[in-house]
Amino acid sequence: MEKIFDLNNPVWKFIGNLWDFFVLSVLTVLCSLPVVTAGAALTALYYVTLKMASDEEGKVVPQFWQAFRGNLRQVTPAWILLLLIGAVLGIDFLYGLTGGTNFASAMLIVSGICLVLYGCVLLMSLVLFARVRNTTRNILMMAGAMAVRNFLPAFSAFLVMLAFVLVGLFVFWPVLLVTPGLPAYLSSRLYNRILQKYGFSLDLVDEEEDSSFSN
Repeated sequence: MEKIFDLNNPVWKFIGNLWDFFVLSVLTVLCSLPVVTAGAALTALYYVTLKMASDEEGKVVPQFWQAFRGNLRQVTPAWILLLLIGAVLGIDFLYGLTGGTNFASAMLIVSGICLVLYGCVLLMSLVLFARVRNTTRNILMMAGAMAVRNFLPAFSAFLVMLAFVLVGLFVFWPVLLVTPGLPAYLSSRLYNRILQKYGFSLDLVDEEEDSSFSN
């Protein structure tokens, strides 16, 4: 009986994590409502889930707000630029679906491939904004290079997020209660491997973040 009520019991730990994912999802959605702040909200989400995936769990709400405020100024212009690029690719894709010509069919294939790459680079950019202190230009360039060179894990992480959203919208709506929190956590395990591959030590980055947020 004592093991059942032990807080270290895997069952209770799983339930606790689900609650954290729910809270993170609510915070992310609320902070994304103005749309232009969605980039900073997702960056804050990844800031927390990358820590959780590295067994550096803390108080998720203070960590989220700290990261949201600290990244808002830098991430927002980059997010708007990425949204515009995504809108152009989305229009090209819709034209390919509805055009009914050989050119439209070719456009559908090309724009579909570009959208997949775009999704991988977009999420990688948010991860880097969450974990790396650098200029916006350098982070975006690094995100593109890292997404291409690590396409399989980056694509897998993109699919995890996409699958949760689609399943929640069209198959089983309760999944949305832990989306994007849970898929961000699952994909963060893949992103941490990529970051470590390039020598982005979590401990060193944390020290830089603490100093930058405090200034």
